[in-house]
Amino acid sequence: MLVYEVGTEPTSQNEEKKEKKCLQKSPRRKTKKRPVSRLLAQTPDKPNKAQFAPASYSPIAPSKKSADEEQPSNSGNVVYTFGNAFLLKQTSWSSTATAGARPALSILAQMHQRSAKAAVASDDLPKCMGDACKYMYDSNYDRVLILGDRIYEGGREICQRLAEARKQQRERENGASAEEEVIPEDDREATLLEQVAIHHVDYPSTDVITVLGRIAVHPERQEGGRLAIVDYDEMTLRYTKLDFSKLKSWSVFPGETVVLEGVNPRGNLFEVRKVHYEVPLAPPPAPTTLGKPLHMVIGAAPFTDKDNLQYDKLSDLLAYCAENNPDVLILTGPFGSTSNDTLFLTIAESFEEYFEKIMANIVTSVPPTTEILIVSNHDDLQSSFVYPSFPYKISKFYKNLHFLPDPCVVSINGMHVAITTVDVVRDLSEAELSVAPSGDKIKRAFNYMFHHRSFYPLNPPPESVPLDVDLLHHFGTLPRVPNVMICPGDLKPYVRDVNGCVCVNPGHLTDYDSGEGTFARVVVHPPEEPTAAPFSYVACQVVKS
Repeated sequence: MLVYEVGTEPTSQNEEKKEKKCLQKSPRRKTKKRPVSRLLAQTPDKPNKAQFAPASYSPIAPSKKSADEEQPSNSGNVVYTFGNAFLLKQTSWSSTATAGARPALSILAQMHQRSAKAAVASDDLPKCMGDACKYMYDSNYDRVLILGDRIYEGGREICQRLAEARKQQRERENGASAEEEVIPEDDREATLLEQVAIHHVDYPSTDVITVLGRIAVHPERQEGGRLAIVDYDEMTLRYTKLDFSKLKSWSVFPGETVVLEGVNPRGNLFEVRKVHYEVPLAPPPAPTTLGKPLHMVIGAAPFTDKDNLQYDKLSDLLAYCAENNPDVLILTGPFGSTSNDTLFLTIAESFEEYFEKIMANIVTSVPPTTEILIVSNHDDLQSSFVYPSFPYKISKFYKNLHFLPDPCVVSINGMHVAITTVDVVRDLSEAELSVAPSGDKIKRAFNYMFHHRSFYPLNPPPESVPLDVDLLHHFGTLPRVPNVMICPGDLKPYVRDVNGCVCVNPGHLTDYDSGEGTFARVVVHPPEEPTAAPFSYVACQVVKS
């Protein structure tokens, strides 16, 4: 018996048998299930996710890495944890912030001491980078003067620490404290150099002497003659080769301000016996002004894959913020990298217009109680190719959206957070010359920054960093050790306690190699006392995006 459907023509019995055989032979197609995001507890194609697709002349294809939907998702897996066990146990990663309890934000001026004195006297220098600042106007003569000031300022603080240490040693040996000589403030800097007995680097002596200068590395010479020291003398160029063979453990980097102890029999080769680069550092006071736990989420570029502009990982991060309501969301650029500029040539709008859409989507995707901090990057199509970098600009104003320069120091409810988007830890680690150094390279890199009071103490920088020495001298200093320091980079994500500062590398939100990425979430609890260690009141996790 044949059954005919309405609107179809009858077929013969032979044709019907063929159709049945084809249906029996052809296997059923399995429907592919999209991986469920453990981070968001939802499927990635949730309709309320932010859409970042630009205006395009042709359909936008999905990423090649995300095409394999059968692969399980690692989103939400914790890869690094910081904080004591009791603190982590009582920490809730979701905030209950209300509209009236938004954190107080302020950008701190990070100016050089002499520049700050000049600014107070003349009001010529702005406190933060802006349109009034010019870049790439510094001449070679200006750079030499700035580097000379860096040697003198850093050497003065190193000598101050050495003078105090030697004074305490004399007191212990003599058994009584000597009367402290009152020195006028104008003569104090010169007297410090005299107390430590600083000589010029080319001073010949068979006795142990102390010299002050800046480490220089010759890129083409062999290991034996690569290292040299440039003297602090501003009137005459003096430099001498260095020999570290007498030391069992040492580490230096190009541009480092050091005070060296050793001998120089002929005046042309200084045999190093001791290396001093530490300056007096005070640990940052705990943020006792916090009335409740402060929740922060940190995401670093790149925010999308190399082959598309859909910003899937950024959409997932914003959905996470919408569910967990952090007090502060920190995003570090670039949002459109110049190394991938050909991809942006295919869109039907300018990148400035597209950047405005990205910012609007970010603002509308997170709760209005979340303060959004966008830190610029020199490699962004929206930025000038210079470091330090100017803050981004858009035509619209949003109450909870703040654009910050790179680098910057922000006060959040009294807690100081330092941020830079340049991979300074990697650059310092690659440029460092050492033999059996103490500690790990990450802590050494942060110690270099803290003791040189600079976001980027390396000089000369690699070719990928368009360093403006004048801008760095004015706006790239670290006046004190911050409570939290954020340095995204290519190294594996980490969280370290260095001199009382919680140093965070959140990793990249999108990893070009694996297709996965990471971000960091931080909860700062009100400390019980001003001298509390960060491990007792800061909880931090690096999470797969």
